[in-house]
Amino acid sequence: MNKIKVSIRLVDGGLQEFDETPVFLKKLRLLQSQGFTGKQLVHHLITDDWGAPPTVVEISGKDSDGKHFEIRIPYA
Repeated sequence: MNKIKVSIRLVDGGLQEFDETPVFLKKLRLLQSQGFTGKQLVHHLITDDWGAPPTVVEISGKDSDGKHFEIRIPYA
């Protein structure tokens, strides 16, 4: 199973990182197809409950076809 890496860069200089399953990528694609972007997309995909808010969310890994991808979602 392909591992999806999520990196969240915070306004206070902090960094949160965690791994997700391919289901996370499917949810991301579905939300994007529904028109969600930026802050709204991050809220629906991860959470809207932040101490220090993110500046950007970076998602990387390999898709179901084995192709490497990198996605940046500005928190704006």
